[in-house]
Amino acid sequence: MEKIISYIERITGEKNLSSKSWQEIVDNVVLPQMAGPKGSRWCINDMFLNLMAEYAVEISCKDQTLAPILFEIGLQRLSCGAVLHDPTPWPEPLPKKYWDYSSKWDEGHVMTEGCINFLLKASEQCLQFDMTKDHALKILFGLMENTYQDGIFKSSHLLGQYQNMADRLFQTAEKLVEQYAPFEEVYPYYTRPGQWEKHILYLSKHQKQINWKDFFKRTKAVEKLNIFNRWIEKKTIRKRIEYASLK
Repeated sequence: MEKIISYIERITGEKNLSSKSWQEIVDNVVLPQMAGPKGSRWCINDMFLNLMAEYAVEISCKDQTLAPILFEIGLQRLSCGAVLHDPTPWPEPLPKKYWDYSSKWDEGHVMTEGCINFLLKASEQCLQFDMTKDHALKILFGLMENTYQDGIFKSSHLLGQYQNMADRLFQTAEKLVEQYAPFEEVYPYYTRPGQWEKHILYLSKHQKQINWKDFFKRTKAVEKLNIFNRWIEKKTIRKRIEYASLK
């Protein structure tokens, strides 16, 4: 914990924080000085996101009630312009005491270095808490959905100057989603139109759980073909998926 205190003191210029409780440090230093006060910020500051990224595990262990609140503040920043994803409620589930740090009323802002650090280093801890797990998964699914298989973002402006991080972000999101979400939750995302080829290895490993009629209905992979070519393409796609995990 002393390393975190030293880090906060170095970034904020505050002194003697070791004499204060973690709750006091969060409420009086971390949030107002590192996240940024409501009304004077465009978005949650990278100072806060980087703190959460570098000390994600320590923060989780320090206070099991306060940790998910801090992670949710970070996730709401990602939802405010950095990652396109399915809707999630905000400022809830933050307690009303912390609504000033919700990004609901902030300006949308593209990906920053702090966002990338948070995604790469703090996402897994977000998946450990009931408050933040669903929100984190939606962000990770959205991150993959808006990325081509070769790591190029469809909405490339979201990454700004960090285009070279697209592939690493995709791989991190894919690994965490497949580790922490059950097939029943992953499957609807992986079978959205234009998505299944990115995740062919996962689908191959779970092929016994796939209802193929439902698969083709969801993916719309053959809907533009005539009846004969549709039959051929269905057969081809099934074979690609069935044998993908054997390569």
